[in-house]
Amino acid sequence: MRFLALFLLFLPALAQPVYLRLPQALLEGVRQGEALAFYGLPYARAERFAPPEGVEPRGLLQAHTPGPACPQRPGLSALFGSPLPPQDEDCLNLNVFLPLRPPPPGGFPVMVFIHGGGFQSGSASEPIYGGAQLAAQGVVVVAPNYRLGPLGFLPWEGGGNWGLQDLVEALRFVRRYAAHFGGDPNNVTLFGESAGAMLTCTLLAVPEARGLFHKAILQSGGCEEVRPLAADLPFGRRYAQALGCQDLDCLRRLPLSAFFREPAVLTQAASTLPFSLSPFKPHVDGRLLPQTPLRALEAGEAAPVPLVVGSNQEELLPFFGAGSWLEVERLLRPVLREKTEAVLAFYRARYPKPQEAYWRLETDRLFHCPALAAARAQAPHAPTYLYRFAFRSPDLPFLGSFHGLELAPLFGNLDQMPFLPLFLSGQARERAEEMGRILRRYWVSFAYQDAPKGWPRWLEASEGEALLLDLPPRPLPLAALDPGSCALF
Repeated sequence: MRFLALFLLFLPALAQPVYLRLPQALLEGVRQGEALAFYGLPYARAERFAPPEGVEPRGLLQAHTPGPACPQRPGLSALFGSPLPPQDEDCLNLNVFLPLRPPPPGGFPVMVFIHGGGFQSGSASEPIYGGAQLAAQGVVVVAPNYRLGPLGFLPWEGGGNWGLQDLVEALRFVRRYAAHFGGDPNNVTLFGESAGAMLTCTLLAVPEARGLFHKAILQSGGCEEVRPLAADLPFGRRYAQALGCQDLDCLRRLPLSAFFREPAVLTQAASTLPFSLSPFKPHVDGRLLPQTPLRALEAGEAAPVPLVVGSNQEELLPFFGAGSWLEVERLLRPVLREKTEAVLAFYRARYPKPQEAYWRLETDRLFHCPALAAARAQAPHAPTYLYRFAFRSPDLPFLGSFHGLELAPLFGNLDQMPFLPLFLSGQARERAEEMGRILRRYWVSFAYQDAPKGWPRWLEASEGEALLLDLPPRPLPLAALDPGSCALF
């Protein structure tokens, strides 16, 4: 098979360099433990505010260091110490990790990971996403960059879904080259966390992406964080006018720094609008994205695709929230509108402190309820599995199972920021490593067999059961995951 074009120029004691031949390129990568890593491979080029065009890797490519990150404002992971590569608009590159052993007949399953960052920040090359330990379990791991913020999702006539188009092009690259990496192009699992999970679900509703992946995992992100294009077009025009432009040609001529200044309209979009109202998201445009992802799932548009979906027990940190009920109402009314009073009454009856009520409400609204909705929509059409991640650091248990925590054990990069302080003690590290082995077993078996296998047995959501991912993992009645408020949102 074409994977035999891989030749390793090292003895056991000499781990670098390693090479892999593609039809028109020779890749120079690195060995990482029991995996090989190839960084920064270009999969597309794109002019600003234009669709991506796929590229063919050519010549000798030194793929041992990350490619550029897409331009962005600092996100949460960067603010907490996760390093980003240098930024450049020519950022449509991806990383590939593959097992250090010959592939089985037909090739390894391929797992394509979409990073989070609220559609405005992040990079596939953040060290927390290093895929070597996951690949060592017998899968090819691919992690692409995609355009972010206004450069990826500015609402404009014709769509503005440039970041979403980037990911479709990345999946086409995987289709073309998976076999050269020892992977099976007919067995691709798409998975993502936070905005990456939302993009994964969005791609389930994109006709151009059908057949490019075959299974999906949504980690802490549902299927409803898209925006109607018509409603956001006025914002796009105001945004351009704030930069002194009336059309895309003018915006293309601006220096990159112009998109990260702070005129009022930019500040509002980037900082003060609630996440659900941010216009920098995929847009239902009638073409690339014909309908909302949740409606597409309900209609059976993703019928062949098995799904794993879940959320973390706390998601938002316990000290996140508002200091008074008036502030809670002020924050929620733009999002909930006429539902505000009913939702507030529900949470005030259960949580007397406004701060706790707010973070629990937002955890339910943004994560727990969308996970349930996605599972209920897909379960009639394909095998669907629901989880709740409840593992927490023994060293800092008061932080709970916060948003993104599962990434550390899943990828096994416990020494990387922002998770390093959570696993400094021997006990915390041992428990996180055990949690990681469990997660990788379930995720990889799902990629191989269309069902997450392990102990305990993980039943389908249609059987009324979910899995609590903790130490030890254990079955959980599906009803236990419903906070009772989902129908109110």
